[in-house]
Amino acid sequence: MTGHLARPYAAAVADGLFSLATLPPLLASEIDRYERAILALQAAHDALDWPLFTDAPLAAMQATFCDDNIGELVQAVRDLHARYSATTGY
Repeated sequence: MTGHLARPYAAAVADGLFSLATLPPLLASEIDRYERAILALQAAHDALDWPLFTDAPLAAMQATFCDDNIGELVQAVRDLHARYSATTGY
């Protein structure tokens, strides 16, 4: 088991996209919920990253789906920040 962080999420954390301190409460809550979903998908990915599954190709495919979904949720957070910046100028 690798316990890796999906690259899109790790990059987003490094970019500060999940820093909520300066955001309006509703936006911060939405981003927090996305992050919790991402972490749950990460946990599912890690559980599927086990070499002894009887159907290893299925487990690998599902782990890939988790990574893809993490990427989509990270993009949703990026889009939220872009919309917020466009309306506030920050």
